Amino acid sequence: MAKTTAAKKAGTSARSGSRKATTRPAAKSGSRKATRKVSASAKPESRKATTPPAAKDIATAHQSLTRAAQGEARLRRALKKHKKAVAGIKAEVKSHQRDIKALKGEVAVAKKARKAGTAKLQKADAAALDRVAT
Repeated sequence: MAKTTAAKKAGTSARSGSRKATTRPAAKSGSRKATRKVSASAKPESRKATTPPAAKDIATAHQSLTRAAQGEARLRRALKKHKKAVAGIKAEVKSHQRDIKALKGEVAVAKKARKAGTAKLQKADAAALDRVAT
């Protein structure tokens, strides 16, 4: 029974903040066996399970470079495809411009022929009127 009352006193003294209560639990809580087990088990697992941070950074950088190279290749293929399409469209536009130029030339010739024909008709009409009038 003496132990139980001593434990009660120690519990109350720990609550009140006495020095004896604070030093005893600190000495008991830091047992050597517990720290050895934690530190011994943590070291081998940490070496085996995790890779060094530098290796992770290198792997991440390598993956980023690979993705960037793939993206660049995709963009180059798309650019090549679009360049071909643009070149085809430019060739088509040039052929249409040649056709337009040829048509404009034909329109100019037709306009001159129409004016010349109108002039001949007017002269012929005037000559016919003069004959009728005389």
